[in-house]
Parts: sequence; C-alpha cells; structure tokens
Amino acid sequence: MNLLLFERIINIIVVITNIRGVTMVYENKKYNILVVSNEIKTINKLSILFESSKYNFELIRDPLSAINEVETKNYDLIIINFTFSQKLLKLLIKKIRIFDAFTYITLLVENNNISEALEIVKDYDIQAYHNKDEDFNKLVILVELITNSIYEFMRVNMTIDNYSSDYKSPYLTTVQILRNIVEYKDTYTIGHSFRVSKYSLLIGKHMKLSRTNLKNLKVGSMFHDIGKIGIPNHILLKNCALTNNEYLQIKNHPLIGSHILFPTTIYSKIIPIVKFHHERFDGNGYPAKLKGEEIPLLVRIVSIADTFDAMTSGRTYRKSLPLDVVISEFEKNKGTQFDPEITDVFLDILKNDFSKVKKIQEKYT
Repeated sequence: MNLLLFERIINIIVVITNIRGVTMVYENKKYNILVVSNEIKTINKLSILFESSKYNFELIRDPLSAINEVETKNYDLIIINFTFSQKLLKLLIKKIRIFDAFTYITLLVENNNISEALEIVKDYDIQAYHNKDEDFNKLVILVELITNSIYEFMRVNMTIDNYSSDYKSPYLTTVQILRNIVEYKDTYTIGHSFRVSKYSLLIGKHMKLSRTNLKNLKVGSMFHDIGKIGIPNHILLKNCALTNNEYLQIKNHPLIGSHILFPTTIYSKIIPIVKFHHERFDGNGYPAKLKGEEIPLLVRIVSIADTFDAMTSGRTYRKSLPLDVVISEFEKNKGTQFDPEITDVFLDILKNDFSKVKKIQEKYT
C-alpha cells in the first residue's frame, strides 16, 4: 500500500474528529507473533532480544500445523521461513488471509531464493520480507516497525469507535468523500458504484438473502472501488492498453481500499467485498487467489455485478457490449471466473426480468 496516502487519510480522520485525551487501553497490549520455521535459531534470537512482557513468540515447524493454529488463534505478526515448498507456502498464506485479512506477514528469505520469494510477496499481499543473509538486527527493526504500526491502527480504531455517532459521522463522511473522488477522477465511471450496488441488491433479493446481508451487500458494493483513490490519474484515465507495471498498480486498489476502511470496525463487514472483489471462482484472481467458496458469498455477487457494469458501460477505447454478447460471456465464464449458481441467478434476471436492470441503467447513467 502507498503509506504516504494512508498517513494523509489518517491525518484527515484525526483532524475532523478532533481527538483529544483518549485513554489508550492498547498501551499494555502483548503482541502474539507466530514463527513458521524448521529452524529454531530465528525464534531463539527474537525471544532473547524482545521483552517477554510485550512479545509472545510461538514456533511451529510446518505450514500444515500452522494452518490449524491460525484458524483458532489470533496473531499480530506471522513470520514464515521461505524454506518450505511453494505449494505449502501459498496454501498457508491463503488460509491466513481467509481467517484474518489484516495479519501482518513477513517472509524470511535467502540470497538463493529471493527472486521466487519476491513473486509471492507481490502476488499475495505480503507486507515485508527479511533476507537472512543480511544483518539480523534488520529483522529486529522490522518487527518493531510492524508492531508500532499495529498499535497505531488499534489506537485510531478504538478512538473512533468510542465516540458517539455525532463524532463518528465525520469519519463516515470522509470515506464517502473519498469514494466520490474516485468516481469523479474518471468521468466514464461516474455512477459505476451506484449501478454495481443496485445490480448486487437485485441478485441478493432474487437469492432471498437476509436483511443484514442485503445491507452489507449494498454498502460494500458502493465502496468496492474506493482503493482507486491511490491509483495515479495517468493510469486510471489511460485510454489504451496498460503496461505490465501499470496493470500491477491497478491491481493494488483492492488492498488500498481495505486498508482505508480498516481503522474502524464500522466497516468490518464490508471489507471482504472491497478486498476480494477481483478474486475468481477458479482461484486465478487477486490479491489472495481465493477459490470457490473460499470467496465470501457477498463478494461473489459483487464480482458479477461489477463485471456486468464494466461490460455494459462505454469507455473511450470501446463501446458498451450488446446484451446478447454479455449473456454469452457470462455463460462462457460460469464456473471459471464466476460462481456458477449465482451466475445462473443473474442470467435469469437478464433473460426474464431485464426491465429492472434497464431502470437502473437509465437512472444512474
């Protein structure tokens, strides 16, 4: 994530909520750190260098055992040795992201495997890595930086959640303003979030989702692209094919968005929609490569609504696609890009109840 952007957002929140004199209950927090490694020397060094009153280190020697632990326990930081097979590493990281999307992960790498490790860092939202062939003190500093960041996140979270609704509302307004800025940065996507929200609700109602799920679906789909606030205009507004580097930057927007919403529990239920709406049913999406029902239900709905709006909205470099082509694309990608059952629900709407879709398009275009 762009840390300078995040700091600016936090500063805005702090200023408009006029934070003063809040008691910091997190000052005495003990940080739980899991080390997944078949080498005991790393955890021994860390345990000696850090205060036992503030840091609790736990060693697990294989990724499969670690998966069971992260499913039942909460960790602030997980340090993983890159000596395991990539298949096991990827499985562990995916499970960590499912159980707790915000756990900090650090990879321990060596000179002979650093290029492979960096690919996983890039593809799986790994916050940091340490080269074991370099000075061990750098890992100590890294752990301290990460725990300090965790403390700051918690401090802001607690501060906002302890204020009355009158004090919370400026934070909500700030996030809403950021969402509006995203749309007005690109005139061709004005109305996109509204349409995606309405399409998502249309699908959710056909699936007879609960009132709570429909509420989360409505809000989450409205904010799904908020992370684009961190994408440079020259990339967001480009009217031709993106370079590989530009595409990688675009792919960061779900992570940026989830970090923007993270400081307050008000948005905790919708963060998976923001973070995972570009996952694919076959596991080839991003940022976590979730597969099938690993992808939360509401996310699978928004993914279909988002893609539909992308196909039916005109851009400078292409016209909107006709309905028969759109239907064909959904049928073709059912079970690969999209959840097959939800796709069938949406195809039924497109074929038999299209007037409702048309009303949404006319109202929010």
